[in-house]
Amino acid sequence: MIRVKLPASAVVVCEANKMRADLYGLWLDEHGPRRALTSAQFVEAFDGGVAVVVLDDSFGDGAAATVLERVESEASHCRVLGIRERSDAGSGSPYDHQLERPVFEADLVERVETLFYRANYHLLLDRYYRTTALVSTYEWRADDDTESDERYERLRDRAECLQEYLSRLRPRMDDGDVRAVAEAIAVSDATAADAEGSVESKYRPDECAECGQDWSEPVDGGEAVAKIGAYVWRCANCGHVDMRADPNYRHVTSSRR
Repeated sequence: MIRVKLPASAVVVCEANKMRADLYGLWLDEHGPRRALTSAQFVEAFDGGVAVVVLDDSFGDGAAATVLERVESEASHCRVLGIRERSDAGSGSPYDHQLERPVFEADLVERVETLFYRANYHLLLDRYYRTTALVSTYEWRADDDTESDERYERLRDRAECLQEYLSRLRPRMDDGDVRAVAEAIAVSDATAADAEGSVESKYRPDECAECGQDWSEPVDGGEAVAKIGAYVWRCANCGHVDMRADPNYRHVTSSRR
């Protein structure tokens, strides 16, 4: 176990059978597991700091599907270890991994550890890319002195810190773990892009505030505008950057040197 504070440090055991829940909790004691015997207890136990959910397939008389939906919508980094009867195992599985009963301590601990590192690597990698994207946005703003900007320096420090965390986690993971994280991030990004397509066009300005270029029309056969961050667009014609911290705030700068 890495002796550093990771952003997702909790494990939730969703098991209606109290004896099994207590046994799994004992085996996973190093993670200080939260036990959920009912759907209501899961709601109380689950938050963004959960790395792994150990989920009995028959939990809560059909509540397993609801648990999966909440994990997917509220904590895309979180991994789910499903536990099911051997007779219920099929070709497809909604879980990141599954174990069949009877569950043995070594198997449970090993799989939870693997998913624990995957979850944290996913979360840290996502934060690292988001932070470096903000750093890049600041560096486009040539009319400002980024070296004297305190927020810019904090972002750079944060990116370095996140990179250090990633470097310390990587040796605990094999190539298959890293590929699984990359695939999960790619899927979540694609889903988010599909869901936010209409939102992006809604808040994107119709034209460049600097040169007046219509951003709905192509420039030299390519896109007239490039999105370089959350609510941040760069004009392909003149290089002007339109940055909005949120849909209700507008700040326009130039990237020309």
